[in-house]
Amino acid sequence: MSPLAQILCLCFSVVGAPQPQMSRESWDIRYTHESLGHGKHLLRLSTTDFILDWDKWRSHRMLAFASDFASRTCPGRFVFVDGDRLTTYAGNVVFQCVR
Repeated sequence: MSPLAQILCLCFSVVGAPQPQMSRESWDIRYTHESLGHGKHLLRLSTTDFILDWDKWRSHRMLAFASDFASRTCPGRFVFVDGDRLTTYAGNVVFQCVR
């Protein structure tokens, strides 16, 4: 393959490569959202400390955020179907929209 063809091939492969999803922020929660298909959605959550904060409060804030996000995402009801246990600072939540 000629050097010019190699350079063009490399440029096209870099331009077409998938980009990582950047997290978004909502108050003290950072999150990414992925649609898994068949009405399922994955939320990756993380949070930070406040000056006066406890593990239980952080987990509660992440679960409250996930519930609010799911209720705004699904046109009807939703159920949490899977995911990692929310740790002190991060976790994954999978929810499914129910008709």
